[in-house]
Amino acid sequence: MNTDISNFLASFPYAASTRRTYEDVLSRIFAGSQDPAKMTASDLLEILGSSGWGNKRQCLALAAVQKFLRWKFGDSHSGLSARIKRIRGKVQPALKPDEALKLLASFDPYTAKGARDLALCLLALDTGLRASELCRLEAQYVSLERGVLQVIVKGGQWATAIFCAATAAHIDRWLQYRITAEPALFVNIGTRQPLTPEGLNQIVRQWGLQIGIKLSPHMFRRSGATFASLMGANEHALMLGWRWDDPAMARLYTFTMQLEAAMRPYSPVEGLLSGRLSQ
Repeated sequence: MNTDISNFLASFPYAASTRRTYEDVLSRIFAGSQDPAKMTASDLLEILGSSGWGNKRQCLALAAVQKFLRWKFGDSHSGLSARIKRIRGKVQPALKPDEALKLLASFDPYTAKGARDLALCLLALDTGLRASELCRLEAQYVSLERGVLQVIVKGGQWATAIFCAATAAHIDRWLQYRITAEPALFVNIGTRQPLTPEGLNQIVRQWGLQIGIKLSPHMFRRSGATFASLMGANEHALMLGWRWDDPAMARLYTFTMQLEAAMRPYSPVEGLLSGRLSQ
């Protein structure tokens, strides 16, 4: 089965991250003794239901398994009829502007680590790059003069992002400390090796601990989109800047801010207690 999975993954131009995810999912699903050729839709749903995975992971796993089954057995395989209802996830948190400013003030730009972390934080906010994208970003593809970078993004395609002069200035400061033969823009201070997504997650978690909030790398992608929206960026601008194909993503990322602006002035309880409803 492992050979079949390897051949399946080699048959499609999946990004490295997708390849790793699919390999993990397929290996787990087909770890039992059941013959995949005879797997029914009911069998597949039962395996997914007992996996311990959440709805999002189960939906991803189902898609991966069905792609494999179609590749291996054709369009008539019973498992292709399995369906899972996708549950919309809860709205994830974003930084408030005062929290972001507190975080920026916590970095010491006159040390190698502080200069790196401040440049990393600003670039994440300004561009919405994901953790893996920040880690694979190479210095040669970052133009400080133009405030433009290019990097391979989710899906394995090259994409462009822009950043402001202040972010460029702090990247330039970090470059004065960056001593490495590696092409990666952001490296580990001790080993001088490129940061990994796992390592970046640990770094960002420590940032949060220092100022008393819970942080993750993806929180900067949400926060940057929210701040841009507060600055007046429309849906089209957000889609371009954050490299989204679906307008629903822009609305999802800025939902909390939109809800605040729409309903905060019209609190029923505030109306009662303030006397506005009796006027």
